Amino acid sequence: MSELAPDISPLALSVLELLDERPMHPYELAATMKDRHHDEFIRLNFGSLYHTVDVLEREGRIVRVEREKEGRRPERTIYRLTDSGRELLVRVVGEILARPKRDYPHFAAGLMFMHHLDATAAAARLRDRAEALGAAIDKLTRIMGELRTEGVSRLALIELEHKIAMLGAERAWVQKLESEIIDGRLEWTGGIDAGAERLRRRHGTGAH
Repeated sequence: MSELAPDISPLALSVLELLDERPMHPYELAATMKDRHHDEFIRLNFGSLYHTVDVLEREGRIVRVEREKEGRRPERTIYRLTDSGRELLVRVVGEILARPKRDYPHFAAGLMFMHHLDATAAAARLRDRAEALGAAIDKLTRIMGELRTEGVSRLALIELEHKIAMLGAERAWVQKLESEIIDGRLEWTGGIDAGAERLRRRHGTGAH
């Protein structure tokens, strides 16, 4: 079995991926991430970006190559990827594709404690979520269509395609759940009942 890749944030992975193309300064990294809609998948702000760049430099994953000066603008430090950085990039991407990882989405917590609402309120909130998911799907579908029209390959947009598919599946499930609540097909009892107590830990540990 191969050595597990270390935990690395999606933002750090994005920095490594872009520097694998060419050396860039942090401002160019941020602009490129926004142009490529990386901010649909990672939390992007300048503070966290500069911190991430600093950490990657201290770890030897990237190095400074030169400083760029344009007019009256402050100097900008340009970074390039090291061999160590590229090895990490390849290893982490491979691990992400191969190994499911447990995450802790807020929506799952909401479903877990949904019985604290009355059925009508829960159904209404789920309807709101389905509408928001639909708006997100429409936005991403429009973005993907525009990029495909500009000649961007499907491979370069595969993460958008995946996100649209996952949002669509979630919306369909949420709409079905809302319908089951409204029709009374989903039993609605508050608190932990005997059935939930018997279920305790029998579902297994799941993916890590």
